Amino acid sequence: MTRVKAAIVGAGLIAGKKHIPAFMKHRSKVELTALCDLNQEGARKLATEFGVPRVYADIGEMIEKEKPDLVDICTPPQTHVRLAIEAMKRGCHVLIEKPMALTVAECDQIVDAAHEYGVKVCVGHSDLFYYPFMEARELVAKGTIGELRGMRIFLSTPTNYMTSQENHWAHKLPGGVIGESGPHIVYMTLAFINPVRRVSVDALKILDFPWSKYDDYRINLIGDKAACSVTLSYTTDQWAARVDLMGSTGILSLDLEGMYLVNSRRPTLKAVPVALSILSESGQIVQNLMAKGMRLAAGKYDNTHDIIVSRFVDAIANDTPSPVSAEEGREAVRVLNMIVDKLQQNEQLNHETMGA
Repeated sequence: MTRVKAAIVGAGLIAGKKHIPAFMKHRSKVELTALCDLNQEGARKLATEFGVPRVYADIGEMIEKEKPDLVDICTPPQTHVRLAIEAMKRGCHVLIEKPMALTVAECDQIVDAAHEYGVKVCVGHSDLFYYPFMEARELVAKGTIGELRGMRIFLSTPTNYMTSQENHWAHKLPGGVIGESGPHIVYMTLAFINPVRRVSVDALKILDFPWSKYDDYRINLIGDKAACSVTLSYTTDQWAARVDLMGSTGILSLDLEGMYLVNSRRPTLKAVPVALSILSESGQIVQNLMAKGMRLAAGKYDNTHDIIVSRFVDAIANDTPSPVSAEEGREAVRVLNMIVDKLQQNEQLNHETMGA
């Protein structure tokens, strides 16, 4: 099989930590030939670290000389629509980090360009590809926990990752840091509750960083027959990513970073059944962790970006659907903008109330 030829635009943290290692891991089917970034010094340093052959400052020049099949866009979202369309006009498939763009109108431009130029788009909704999350989608689809009645998401992002960083690009997004990690909670919700019809939002500013608008969010995403309750915290030094899925006959509890899923059944609070359920849950955690260890030992463990890159490369090579379509990216932006709009409405109401 001829290898897919790829190039990356953006030589920042996400490219170095996630995307480049994913391409390198799958070098048997994809060849990463170039990096493109206005910061040439940073790009050269990253290229040297990973053995990427060439560095460019201009996407047009890079595409003209390298002729990649795939352009991976790892820049801040304000630039996504321009760079994606530039690549698609030149016949390249595009992988776009989340969020796909800032507005639905920009997403529509990307969707339309993909159809016009006959290329594929994949949006970096990476959390969909945690092993427990993929398993949960299969279990819910099979009716393992009955009818889905609701879900809950808890994400904690350490303060020093964005909140305390004055020059982090996320502070310039509508709604602040929620524009960076908010897409995760939206697209994970949409995997089970789609469409989202309404949202409600409460936000607090707890920490003393004037450039950060909010650092604690409580959000409800409401569909036709189920709702998702979300907590987003940026106020501690802890990472956490947990999801609960409540069904009519059971509950799935996921620790995405711990890489385990627990199928809980506790229809009674009598002592013996509760004790048995605890034993079952503990056993499932141990089993999940052993499976992870065996994957690691066998060299068959892929992180979320490994999986999304591999599947998108396969989609390009085999002309099959993208693992995360442009339309899915658009819907996530639509719901994220509902959240931001609600925040702004709350701010206006608070301002009017205090003014009165």
